[in-house]
Parts: sequence; structure tokens; C-alpha cells
Amino acid sequence: MSQEDSQSPVIAPTMTPPTPPAEPEAPPAAQPHDLAPQEAPEAQRAPPPNPTPTDTPAVSDEGVLRPIQESDYFTLDDASIAKISGNIDLYFNQPLEIFPFWENEKKPDRFHVLFARQIEERFPADRDIRGRVHAYGRRIFRALCVHVGIKRLTQALALIAFAVLAEMGPTLFADWAGGQPAGLGLSVLAMLITGGIFFGVSTILFIQYRFRLENDSYELSREIVQRTRELQNLFTNARALSDQAETTYQMDGKAWGQRALYLTRLVMWIGARMEYLEKFIQMELWRVRRERYWMRWFGRITAPTVLLIWLVFFAFFPAPQANEIGFRILQIIAVLLAGGVSWLSYFRWQTPAQAIQDKLGAEGWVRYASLDVDNTVGDQVRRDKERLVEYRALTRGR
Repeated sequence: MSQEDSQSPVIAPTMTPPTPPAEPEAPPAAQPHDLAPQEAPEAQRAPPPNPTPTDTPAVSDEGVLRPIQESDYFTLDDASIAKISGNIDLYFNQPLEIFPFWENEKKPDRFHVLFARQIEERFPADRDIRGRVHAYGRRIFRALCVHVGIKRLTQALALIAFAVLAEMGPTLFADWAGGQPAGLGLSVLAMLITGGIFFGVSTILFIQYRFRLENDSYELSREIVQRTRELQNLFTNARALSDQAETTYQMDGKAWGQRALYLTRLVMWIGARMEYLEKFIQMELWRVRRERYWMRWFGRITAPTVLLIWLVFFAFFPAPQANEIGFRILQIIAVLLAGGVSWLSYFRWQTPAQAIQDKLGAEGWVRYASLDVDNTVGDQVRRDKERLVEYRALTRGR
């Protein structure tokens, strides 16, 4: 029976013969690969490839509904424990789709899209911080595009100014200075001033760009430090509560075992959240480095292209009849200055990738490796085994 039939209103039975039962629907893995994403059932649709920034993570048994409070992690309420356990199952008990149902026979997604969707499915509790990391990477890319575009624009404006001064400068300044030699000198001075203005404007724009980049990096680092410290505190508390619960379950070993089982899974899950948060950050910064790499190639192509187009037009400028020699001199000077401006436009004021690494300050974060998850769980088992042997020895009267 289809979904539309299940939602239809109840009608009175008629004397028509019963219809044979409908064929059962195929599981998601058995659906054809060319199934379009918009045709997939609502429950089987893939999560968005890029998380959206939100203020708080919201998760529940039914999906994204409300945030997990810190008190929910260690409460004895069965409903809260079931909710947390459901989120733990998303990581430990969810098989990966070898052939993801959102793929088709056309061009496959980039791997970072597939990886981000897997993280989104398994760790909805950290969707807020992942959204901020993703938004940070997109802001860097947009600022990079604007910065490179402004560099090409200022380069082109400076070259146009050189051409105008070479063509009209001697005549214009000769009227002011009272002679062609003085007008020629003032034209050269105006070209140098134009080059200085280009340098000053580009420097100011680069300082603003770098300042914004460093501020965004510092703000994201602060949020990551806050989240990782919260996870570290939860990890430490969950690790300690397994032994501290002995006073609560002195006469109920089965209940203590169930509590320890939940806390051990919680320890491992919190460690996994820390691990995949680091992996997501690594993936986003990988995208930033790749985008910066291709934007540098874009600059390598566009900077000489702007100069070449300018040279083609400037070479065919007609020389003034009154002062052809002065125009040729200014033309040579303009070409030299245009080459210097174009060289500066590419090789100077480049996007500072090192600034991102310095301001993020990953060495100050709480890292997954510092949790030492394997030794933490192994040490818990070791202590339990030792106490069990000691208990047996005591009960035997030794």
C-alpha cells in the first residue's frame, strides 16, 4: 500500500472484490542508482552536503528537535538516557552506504561532500559548530575572490591612468607650466604619483583584508576551544562516574553494570565526536588551501592578461602632432611603470595562508589524541578485573 493510500480517509466498504496486496517496497540500498534526489522518499533523503550554522545543536529520537543539555548526559531519567543512546547508535551502529542513495549515474559528488554528509548523519549534536566552521571557510573564499578582483581592478585603473597621462599629459600640463619640457616633466611626476596611489590603496585594502581574516580566525578558534573543552569535561565526568556509582548501587550489581555500560559507550562516543570534529575542520581547511591554490593560478593568468591587453591598445595610440617625441618618451615610461604595477599586483599583497594557521592556534585546542580513549577504556577494564580478583580473594578468606 502506498503512502497516499495510507493517508486517505476511511470510506465505507463495498462489494468489490479485494485487491491483491501490493508488492513490498525495496530497501534504500536496492533502489536504482539513477533515482533523482527529489524523487527519494522523505525519510531517505540525504542530509545537506554543507551544514548550516545554528545557535545550538538540536537532536532527539525523531531527529533535529531540541538541544542536548549537559544534565541529560548523566541523568538517571530513562527517556534522556534513551535519547543519548540513540545518538550514540548513530555512530556505532550505522553502516555506511557503499553506494549512497543520493548518487546517480552522472558525475559523482566530490569526496568532501560525501564525507560531510556522513559526518552530518552520524553526529547531529555538533551541527552548530560544524556550521560555523563551514561558514568560516566560505567567508575566507568569498573574501579571497573579492581581494583578487580588487587587485585586478586597481591594476587596470592604474594602467588606464598611465595611458591617459602619456596621451594627454604633455599638452594639458604644458598649458599650466608654460612649455612643453615642463609639461613633460609634470606628466612623468603624475605617473609616479599614480603609481604611489596604487601602492597605497592596495596596501590599505590588504591590511583590511588581513585584519578581517585574522579576526574571523580568532573568533572561530575561540568557539572551537570552548566546544572542545566542553567535550573534554563531559569525557572526564563520564569516565569518573562509572566508579563513583558504586555508592549508589551497593546492593544492585546488575543496575550498576547497566549504568557502567551506558557510561562506557558515552565515553567512547564523546571521544568520537571530538575526533570527527577535528576531521571536519581538517576537511574545511583543506578546501581553503585548494581554493587559494586555484585562485593563485587565476592571478597568474589574469595579471599578465590585463597587462597584455593594455599593451595592445596602448601601442596603437596615435602620437600627438605637436610633441611626438615627448609622447614616445612618456610611452616608454608608462610601459615600465605598467610592468612594475602588474608585477606588484601579483607578487605583493598575496593572501596570507600562514595567518590562518597562526590565528587559529590549533596547538591550544583540546585534541582528540589528548583524551587517550583506548587507554581510558582499557584502564577501566583493568581496574574492574583487579577488583574482581581481589573480591574473590577476600570472599575465600585469604
